[in-house]
Amino acid sequence: MNSHNEDSWLKEYNEFFDSDGIPVPDNVTENLFTQMKSLLNPSAKLIFLKILSIHIITGFLSLSVCNQFGINPFNTSQSITTWMMAVGGHHLCMVGCGVFFIGLSLMISGYLLTIEEVNALKRTRYLQTFCLIVVSLASFIMVGAEVAISIAALWLLGGFIGGLVATETVWVLKRGQI
Repeated sequence: MNSHNEDSWLKEYNEFFDSDGIPVPDNVTENLFTQMKSLLNPSAKLIFLKILSIHIITGFLSLSVCNQFGINPFNTSQSITTWMMAVGGHHLCMVGCGVFFIGLSLMISGYLLTIEEVNALKRTRYLQTFCLIVVSLASFIMVGAEVAISIAALWLLGGFIGGLVATETVWVLKRGQI
């Protein structure tokens, strides 16, 4: 740092330090607190919209390695579902697919969200995960997947497990970065 910058900085600091008699206008204080509150406590709706936009991309891409409810947009011959069906049958496959589909999206979302958004996600994790699952199941039905209630219940269970574990994992990882 050169001498001119140090002098300028020191001058500004001294002016600030000596200005304790100047009152801050109420509207400036109120605006500052409002902005800080919105930054520290982001809206759950806005967080869900961010997660949903990330989920649309990751969910579509995850279908290339794990077909869901017979939806295979990339016409891949092999899938994680083939292995899961061989290892644990249809029930394990549905739970595993729910874990993978929802968990992957929330892990990637958590990586892209700020620490404040991850904290807000953790506070509303049950609602956020449930809404993401409902939107996902509705999307599968809209594109023609045949979804039986018993199968959807297993997938929903897996989605909850994956979503809650992913949210907790991301929260722990983000807290470690502070």
